[in-house]
Amino acid sequence: MERGALWEYQVFCAVAERQSFVVAARALGASPSAVTRAVQALERQVGAQLLLRSKSSVVLTPQGESYFQSARELLRLEAQARDDLQDAQGGVQGRLRFSAPDLLGVALLPAVLRRYADAHPGVSMDIVYTDKGIDPIAEGLDFAIRGGFPASSELLGARLWPYERLLCASPDYVQRMGLPREPEELKQHRLVMHTGPRVLKDWHLRQDKRIVRLHAEPAVRASSGSGVMAMVLQGMGIARLADWAAQPEIDRGALVRVCPAYTVTSAQGAAPQMHAVYGSRSLPARARAMLAAIRQSISGPGR
Repeated sequence: MERGALWEYQVFCAVAERQSFVVAARALGASPSAVTRAVQALERQVGAQLLLRSKSSVVLTPQGESYFQSARELLRLEAQARDDLQDAQGGVQGRLRFSAPDLLGVALLPAVLRRYADAHPGVSMDIVYTDKGIDPIAEGLDFAIRGGFPASSELLGARLWPYERLLCASPDYVQRMGLPREPEELKQHRLVMHTGPRVLKDWHLRQDKRIVRLHAEPAVRASSGSGVMAMVLQGMGIARLADWAAQPEIDRGALVRVCPAYTVTSAQGAAPQMHAVYGSRSLPARARAMLAAIRQSISGPGR
């Protein structure tokens, strides 16, 4: 990270957010000793101890708690002013940092990134692929892309596209184990599931206005969407997959729909959606351009 006039503030916020000098140094691309010196310099400048250090933890002092909020707001305003200046100069530039679900990075996003990079050569990109609902503010991201149902939080959100969840298996699995057509038949089959905390719940299968609740017992679990997809393609069982990932595999004959008259919804019968969350109403031009590119390039039901 470039060491500008606000370097000490950047370091202090990074340490406070990660509660570790070593982890903050790694994130900033600096040495732990340089991070320690920056925090000490800031503490001398403000005349107060901001952090309490021990062998096992780093926590904010009462003065540090108050100063942390002000320092983070200062960094936000500086970044916004810099982005506004770039907007005024008519260029989409800078470093774009965002996160996206693991499977999105395999199934759809690479083509969007290629077109975006061609259209905006002045932007460098740093992408975190994870199925965890990470906080874009704490991680210093412009935004985070998530699937499912938006969680209640202080973050702002933007809808990208709605989708449906389909139950799928490989043709080989169906040939060996049969094709279940009703939810009740799934109890006799091997289910492949994601380990995410918001995923391991009862399945609700909707057919028109009818909703069937199924307590899904997984035979195998994986911590990533691409891992689930790979196992299903290999014939290991039946999985709940987003249509934007499953439909291309269905079209080429690599997957078939299970319980084809049903989709997996919320308990109330609502369909999920892809959405982006962020901490500021003033997204930089590079982030707005990326979200626009994703909306324009990715098709989904109801779009």
